[in-house]
Amino acid sequence: MKNSSGIKRFPGAFPLLLLAFFLLSACGSGGSGSSSSPAAVQTTAVAGIAAAGAPLAGKVHLCDSSVLKIYSSNSTINQDGSFSINTTGMNAPFILRAVDAAGNPLYYSFARAPGIANINPLSNLALAVVAGNTSLADLYASHTASEMNAVSVALPGTVLHMMQSLRPLLLLYHADTADPLAGPYQVNNQGLDGLFDDVSFSVSNGAGNVNITYTQTTPPTTIFTGSFGNMTSSALNNLPAQKTYVTPGNVELTLKVRGKLPHGTLIKNVSFSVQLPLGITVEIDPTDPGGLTSGVNTAVPTGAAAGANVYPAPTLSTTNNILTVSMSSPAGFGVGNFIKIRCIVSSPSLMAATTPNSFSITSSRMFADIYNNQKLKGLTIVPDKFTALP
Repeated sequence: MKNSSGIKRFPGAFPLLLLAFFLLSACGSGGSGSSSSPAAVQTTAVAGIAAAGAPLAGKVHLCDSSVLKIYSSNSTINQDGSFSINTTGMNAPFILRAVDAAGNPLYYSFARAPGIANINPLSNLALAVVAGNTSLADLYASHTASEMNAVSVALPGTVLHMMQSLRPLLLLYHADTADPLAGPYQVNNQGLDGLFDDVSFSVSNGAGNVNITYTQTTPPTTIFTGSFGNMTSSALNNLPAQKTYVTPGNVELTLKVRGKLPHGTLIKNVSFSVQLPLGITVEIDPTDPGGLTSGVNTAVPTGAAAGANVYPAPTLSTTNNILTVSMSSPAGFGVGNFIKIRCIVSSPSLMAATTPNSFSITSSRMFADIYNNQKLKGLTIVPDKFTALP
């Protein structure tokens, strides 16, 4: 439906426009309200994690808001779900979609400007509600700058309502403060990732009917079904049990990157191996006797790297006690402390005798991009602190 100004309306979203406008007036959408006056040309990238519990496999497509729309479809999703698309010469805001190997759309997302834009079931749900009668496939393929700017204004209010309504469910996964679109996302079976392991979300375009199902039961149990406008915290039913996550270890080893980064460069991908001293180990998840899982949070990004994605799960060699960790950060981070390793020390006397110098980095590789093409030189990883956990 279009109004007299020619701007397509998105049912169900515009009651939230005023709220969204005041919430985001300081952010700046980088765009105008008319397709004849497109947003300023951008010179950076849109990056994030594409996952729905497990990382998605396929590619991420992006379309901009210019009058002659520019499409980008050359971003393969990494094993850890990370992706990055250069938006130089493209006009914000952007709509994104993740597709499988056959090109079938999986989930959609949106970026008001270059930066982080995760793709997952909640980004898809919020955008579908804003789109209303317009299918996400049609919105992606056919839109004006005015329509994209309308989505940009409406979406934050929709996300706010969605997250407030889902709060009782999110609390069970310790994800009540998460931002599914622009916040840190870790494929570690916890938080939003754990939620997507257990719960499915869908919405019917046009009708705005939302269905939320707890899939870890036989048969799957309905948590909510009905209009998005009627979705409130009190409307959720059959909630699953509180999730308890393993927090292993009695000491924490903090590692840092030392050296000088080239001007304008950040670390976006790193892998390293650390030799653990005799008598010191890391937790093996008892629910996964075959090896270490990321669900126990043995390696925790910290400092400027907080929110980076440790994936695949760290591995511990049983022959030489070497721990190997891989980590990606779509936002990037600089030198300094970047990760904490939770270790188990077998005795108080060993703890007293152990220092950061008791650990050694046996190998490390760092890159300025998530695709491991731009290798960084002159940087080293060193143990920095060794502290007891409370």
